Amino acid sequence: MTRNELTFYIHDGIESFRLEIKGHLCGENAANVAQALRTAESTIGDRLVIVEVDGLSGIDNCGRALLRAWHDAGARIIAKSASARMLAGSIAREPIPPKAAVSKRTRLWCWAIRSIPLVMLFCPEQGIAANLTPQTSAAWERYIESATARMERRVSPGETFLWVDEAPERLARVRAGEAVVSPALPQNPKRVPGGLIHDWVGAVFVPGVELADVLDVVSDFAAYKNYYRPTVVDSKVIANTDTGGRFSMLLLNQSLLLKTAFDTDYESRYVRVGKGHAYSISHTTRVQEIEDYGAPAQHLLQEGQGTGIIWRLFSIARFLQRDGGVYIELEAIGLSRDIPVSLRWLVEPIVGRVARSSLVTALQQTGKAVCSHVDDALPAEDRRRLSVAFSKQ
Repeated sequence: MTRNELTFYIHDGIESFRLEIKGHLCGENAANVAQALRTAESTIGDRLVIVEVDGLSGIDNCGRALLRAWHDAGARIIAKSASARMLAGSIAREPIPPKAAVSKRTRLWCWAIRSIPLVMLFCPEQGIAANLTPQTSAAWERYIESATARMERRVSPGETFLWVDEAPERLARVRAGEAVVSPALPQNPKRVPGGLIHDWVGAVFVPGVELADVLDVVSDFAAYKNYYRPTVVDSKVIANTDTGGRFSMLLLNQSLLLKTAFDTDYESRYVRVGKGHAYSISHTTRVQEIEDYGAPAQHLLQEGQGTGIIWRLFSIARFLQRDGGVYIELEAIGLSRDIPVSLRWLVEPIVGRVARSSLVTALQQTGKAVCSHVDDALPAEDRRRLSVAFSKQ
């Protein structure tokens, strides 16, 4: 067996489905194994899935992410040798006995197989690393200039300030208490040299509050770790001004099965358009991935290095007091690595669903934070409406 070769054997038993892996579980090899398991999904049913790793002679972050996703979904990782048990234990985050006990598995496994391509999004042929290039960064800057110009046009005389006011049906849904989210442009994500730009916009209506209440909450950067759990692990103020501020956040991304953390700095500014009108623009000034997050060996990578899940973040928020409450709109824009051509047909729809769900959650969490801020001063009917609209997280 050559240095980068991998072979795997599938043992199709009555009570279990066993996968024996030998060789190097790295990069493209891991993608091939993931595809094989996805192909076998219909035949696995409710049987226990066992992954035997004694034959592994090499593994990278991509292979670790794949095995961890399987373990978290209910698969049993087994090993006989001490070295293989140590490897399996580091992946499972628990000791692996010489003979692992077999227990009933759950139907969660089928969900995990469907989600495996998301793990493989960050494991193309060249491996898991994806460094930000000057060409990708330049394309991002051009896009952000365009997004900022679109926002400035919204505050011009005769222009529509709110996105929800552009469609009566959309406005009615938001007014009724729904968090409505949609791609900001027809082509989403937008492919640029070496990367993808994801642009989503959403809105929510918070009844019975005033613009000042909302601005008090969204400008309280230090409290973001309380408002936006579990994505925001920690948040700190760097500097505050009358029109904005600078702050840091520790972000934890688990939506794609890869537990990846980022240490980030932001700059934010607020603009008062008129009575009851305001908007804010926030952008990252630093994004550094934390490798091996949560382990003793965790460390910061250089900016632009890592998996490429997040390279840059930019957001525009609009606030309008009207109709007995405040409309909150958020356009969230992010830059990530590109998706391998062979997986685009499968991965892009799933990435879209994850992005939509994340923005819905962020809007709901903002509404809930505003509700908590003003709850005691609200009439009983408004408290009831707020509770119904923002209790589900």
